[in-house]
Amino acid sequence: MITGNESSSYFHAYVDVLRRRMRWVLAGTLIGLAGSVAYAFTAPHQYSATAQLLVEPSAVVGAFGSTAQPVSQTDVETELQLVTSTQVRQKVAVALGVPAVISAAEVGQTNVIALTATSRTPADAARIANAYADQFVAYQASVGSRNLRATESQLRSQIQGVTSQIKSLRGSKRDSAEEAALLNQQAVLREQLAQVRVSGAVNLAGVGIVSRAVVPTAPSSPKPVSDVLIGLVAGLAVGVAGAFTRDNLDDTVSTAQSVERASAATALGSVPLIPAWRNRTEPMVVTAAEPAAPASESYRALRTSIQFIRQERPLRSVLVASPSAGDGKTSTVANLGVAFAQVGERVVVVSCDLRRPRLSSFFGIEEQPGLTSVLLGNSTLEQALTPVRAVPGLWVLPSGPVPPNPAELLSLEPASELFAALRAEFDLVLIDSPPVLPVTDAVVLTRHADATLIAVASGRTRQSDLRRTAERFAQVGTFIAGIVINQTTRQPGYRRYGYGRYGYGRYGYERYGYAPQDGVPESGNVQVRLTDLRRAGAGRTANGNSVADRPRSYAAEDRTDR
Repeated sequence: MITGNESSSYFHAYVDVLRRRMRWVLAGTLIGLAGSVAYAFTAPHQYSATAQLLVEPSAVVGAFGSTAQPVSQTDVETELQLVTSTQVRQKVAVALGVPAVISAAEVGQTNVIALTATSRTPADAARIANAYADQFVAYQASVGSRNLRATESQLRSQIQGVTSQIKSLRGSKRDSAEEAALLNQQAVLREQLAQVRVSGAVNLAGVGIVSRAVVPTAPSSPKPVSDVLIGLVAGLAVGVAGAFTRDNLDDTVSTAQSVERASAATALGSVPLIPAWRNRTEPMVVTAAEPAAPASESYRALRTSIQFIRQERPLRSVLVASPSAGDGKTSTVANLGVAFAQVGERVVVVSCDLRRPRLSSFFGIEEQPGLTSVLLGNSTLEQALTPVRAVPGLWVLPSGPVPPNPAELLSLEPASELFAALRAEFDLVLIDSPPVLPVTDAVVLTRHADATLIAVASGRTRQSDLRRTAERFAQVGTFIAGIVINQTTRQPGYRRYGYGRYGYGRYGYERYGYAPQDGVPESGNVQVRLTDLRRAGAGRTANGNSVADRPRSYAAEDRTDR
């Protein structure tokens, strides 16, 4: 039994589907409307004329007389089939000189049959309808006439037989009682013959013409008003059906329920689409550029959710990953870093997407020197860290030169030493990684993070991809803090970006422009100067002071949420 609350839930679910798939509904409605309008104004005019026939009670003639039978529904249906039979059509074709077609239908629950003919000229429509009525009546009369002649012939034969018997008895000496019986039988048969002739004269056809077709004065089709309404309703029905079908076949995530169902993780927040994000060549940190924008508020809500998680377990470093490219993980790292810095925390965002690094471009910072420069011993951590002067408390560690072996480089002990130094000197370390499904870098980076935040794009990230991503993290035992849904105002149906540009063969460097940088060794022989790590600390602030020199307690004005 469905309760009132369940009915309301179903209703809201249906409304939500229609809202998200409104383009399908509108498309179906507009197509139906356009088709009906085009038909109404371009279709040739058709004229219809109708003649009516009455199915009359028929007399059933037998050897012992005739009886009138009432008209049944079966009789009417039989006449409907006969009126369009081959014999009648042939007779009409001979009468008109050309073949013609009509439609026959019962008028309500009566014994009246309507014969409707349609033609491009009014006179032809009336002529066809009347021709069918006349020929059908004539056909039924001929059938009745044949039956009448057969019955009369049978009665005459019986009368002749009785007469012969009477003549034979008159010439013999037999009892006159038998002769009287034969004379009585002869009289009865002659009376039946007379009744048959009277019944046949009254009605041979069994049907009669009630009204003949008249020449129509107005076309029967097209009818612009009714045609447009029918097209509108039909288009709306097709659009709604298409919307629900598309929604059932859609495997992309679009709601918190679909995200949680696919990943078994909590949806921590959703971020609306910002028009500037459509142009990937112009990255935007909305939390710094437009603090009052809805997206900025969404990032602050996400920050609050993470802060609640930090009350239950220590989170000094968070890995932000996504199933595929274009899901918004890098923008999540950049904006989340600004959001935490705005409440006075010391935050460093680390560009660990060593395939196609973009994090530094959000802050207008060069990618070199960076993470790989430190791991390869070409730079100190102090030299690689760059403060964001517009956001006090925020530092960026760029990616550095793109290496040929990112996964191997990130799995070595020097990388662990570097992240340990960052966790020791900063309140929060946010790590940007490559997509999870095409490459293994993100899974390798989980060893350097206390938790993982998965970013997905509404209407583009597939539930199957999110499920596989969560399974990969579960295999290595990482803690998934939650899911952030990006681009929530984007309607489903956008082109999905594949994994190809992150390639596999030799990491796809030659194909996608990841050629090894000068001075970067091809092998995994990497040495990191541990003394540099210990000496460098966490870099310098905008004032030129070392981060290590900054007291860990911060002023009240640093906590201001901008």
